Amino acid sequence: MEGTDLEARVQELWDRDRIARLPLTYARGVDRRDWALVRSCFRDGAVIEGSRMTGPVDSYLGDLEPAVARYAATMHFMGNQLVDVEGDTGRCETYAVAYHWAVLPAGTPDEGNLVMAVRYLDSTVKVGGTWLIDHRHVEADWAVAGPASSGPAR
Repeated sequence: MEGTDLEARVQELWDRDRIARLPLTYARGVDRRDWALVRSCFRDGAVIEGSRMTGPVDSYLGDLEPAVARYAATMHFMGNQLVDVEGDTGRCETYAVAYHWAVLPAGTPDEGNLVMAVRYLDSTVKVGGTWLIDHRHVEADWAVAGPASSGPAR
């Protein structure tokens, strides 16, 4: 095996890992309400076609933050991923189940809990050696809503 062939394979593995981390980092940021971390996943000018909102990344995230804040907690369970790399561009499809837990004080209007399955379809680009999401399409596969709880089951 030639050295350059090995180097190319290692680079591809590194690039695949960096691309695959983007949806995972996004989910961590949303669940921890770390909006700077969420924003760090996207290049300037990125566009997101969401399950409920669509627009430029900063506008989208500006709408997403208060929508998520309605819930006491969220947890994204990230599943299957398929990553393709071609030079400085890539694609990543990630399956996720997002749990939205609404714990509401007595007398609060019930907005309820929400569990939804989505697929993040990300087009990525390497900018200055860093992989970023350039375009995201969120495909909502199913959702189940239920009444809010007075607290988590123990």
